[in-house]
Amino acid sequence: MVGNFPMKKLGIMMTAIAIIGLIYVTRRADGVVEKMKQDIAEHAEKELRVPAYGSIVYTPLWIEYLREHPVGNKPVVGMFGPSTVYGTTVKESRNTTAGVLQANMKNKRVLNFGLSGARLTETYAILASVVDDIDVAVYEINYGILPATDNEPEVAVYPVLLSKLDQNIPRSWLDPFPKKDKGSVPSAVHNRVTTGILNQWTLYHDRDVLSYRYLKTRTPTEKLRRDIQTIRDRRKGIAPTYTPPFKSYDELKTRQQEEIVKHYADLYKWEQPFDSSSSFGLFMMGKTLDLLDHHRIQAVFYSAPLDNQLISERQLLNWNEYDTVMGAYRQLIESRGYPFIEFNHEAVNVVPHEYYHDTSHLIDKGSAVFGEILLERLKILGITDTP
Repeated sequence: MVGNFPMKKLGIMMTAIAIIGLIYVTRRADGVVEKMKQDIAEHAEKELRVPAYGSIVYTPLWIEYLREHPVGNKPVVGMFGPSTVYGTTVKESRNTTAGVLQANMKNKRVLNFGLSGARLTETYAILASVVDDIDVAVYEINYGILPATDNEPEVAVYPVLLSKLDQNIPRSWLDPFPKKDKGSVPSAVHNRVTTGILNQWTLYHDRDVLSYRYLKTRTPTEKLRRDIQTIRDRRKGIAPTYTPPFKSYDELKTRQQEEIVKHYADLYKWEQPFDSSSSFGLFMMGKTLDLLDHHRIQAVFYSAPLDNQLISERQLLNWNEYDTVMGAYRQLIESRGYPFIEFNHEAVNVVPHEYYHDTSHLIDKGSAVFGEILLERLKILGITDTP
């Protein structure tokens, strides 16, 4: 017993040191996250959106900040959707649709909740996180997101986002969709542990923030995978590709144009013919409408304007298929009493071809033009300020 005493004492000391160290690291992490949250909020207040690079990491932090700091007495208009709402090819924030609306809606505050790459699941999670803090939801449906939402077995492309916002969807929602991977959705037990315990701990809840702060990537695994891919490409003589995001399609080099054409031709493909009775995307839209109904939020939906000219010239999608799919979404939305604005039934482009970066993303001039068009349509619906 006497001989074992020093070892026991050493074990206790090591445990105490570990606990003290963990407390110290946690407090340091708290400070880092809080500083990033303040920086992001300052940027978003000035630029009307979170920084473009790292927006997946920054968006939850901004939402947390908004919850902690109510926006004041002005009615709030939230804009929801993927990268075309955020404005990934729009250099100046004032030229995003949110920026144009804010410039013309002095009596309201417009918040840009667009998220690059977001499927309907991520957009649902973001909307659910702020639904008590907005008065109007303006929701853009980008057609390219719909095939991806139904085709991919994963429920979300950014599952960590759902977890951080405490908006993981129930596995039971996937019962009607056997092709969806139930393993991509946390179990009910996991959700309870995450929400009730782990998300209270900065080192877990903000692990992506800390990883991005120190490693410039959301997770160490992601960085390792990226570094390995870079090494493999170098060995194969594959040069890294770069397409300037703020240039129009016509200004790009032929190789860059071909990459865009290939990407969107693949994006618009349906693995199976669209069926409204088995569409996960349409199901998630129904859940989105349920959310708006429950909270009695005024909302309007609209289709992201596409470059019909480029699409037709390169035969990138079947317009009859488009009409079937978007018609199903429109029918569902209007059946619940919400207006739907279709911008892709015109004989010519709503926005001129020369203002597009690709089939759906607008550069600054085009985004500003479309912002004014959307503003006029919203005036008819009584959402903008009264003249």
